[in-house]
Amino acid sequence: MSEIWILALLLLTAALPVGIALCWFRIRKLPVTLPYFLAALAAGLVSLLAAALFQSLFPPFSGRGGAGQVFFNVFFRIALIEEASRLIVLVPLFRALGRRRNMDASFCAALGLVAGLGFAMLESAFYGITDANIALLRAFTAAPLHGACGIRVGAAAFFFARNPAKAVFLFVFAVLIHGAYNMMIVSGGLPSALAVLVAFTALFSSLPLLKAAREGQGQRL
Repeated sequence: MSEIWILALLLLTAALPVGIALCWFRIRKLPVTLPYFLAALAAGLVSLLAAALFQSLFPPFSGRGGAGQVFFNVFFRIALIEEASRLIVLVPLFRALGRRRNMDASFCAALGLVAGLGFAMLESAFYGITDANIALLRAFTAAPLHGACGIRVGAAAFFFARNPAKAVFLFVFAVLIHGAYNMMIVSGGLPSALAVLVAFTALFSSLPLLKAAREGQGQRL
C-alpha cells in the first residue's frame, strides 16, 4: 500500500506544472478549451514514447566519455530527438484540429506548451520512481524547460507548411535551448542553479508567442 501512495504522490508532483498551466490559461482567458488542452497533453505523452523509441536505437547515455560523445548525446540523442518527436506529433494534430477551428501561431504555441508539460510530466514520473527527490526537482526545472521548448515547437508546427524558414528557426532554437540545459545538467563543473536559470529564462522569453492567443475566438476552459 505504501508503494501505491508513493507512486500516487510522484504522479501528483509531476502533474503539478500541468495544473498550474490549466489555471493560468483560465486566468489569462486564453482561447484553449478543455478538449484542446487534453488533446495537446496526450500529444506530449505520445511524443515521449516516440522519443524513447528512437533513443533506444542508441547506446545508453551515462554522461561520461569524451567531449564529442557528450555533445552528440546531449544535443542529438536527447535534445534533437525529443524536439523532433514533439514536432512529428504536433504537425498532424494541428492539421486535424484545424478542420474544426481557425488555428493561428499563438494558439498552436499554447498547445505546444501543454504538450511540453505533458512530456515533462510523464518523464518526471519515470525518473521519480527511481529517485523520489528527482520528481520535485524536475517539476521546477524540466517542466519549465520542456514548456519553453514546447511553445517554440508548437509555433514551428504551425509554420511547418506556411513558412518553412521560420519553422526551422523556431525548431533549431528549441533544440539549442534544450541541449544547453542538458549540457549544464551533465557538466559537473557548472552550478545546477545555472540550469534552473536557463530553463526559466527560456520559458519567460517564449511567453510573448502566446500573447496573441487571447485575441482568438474568446473561448474559455
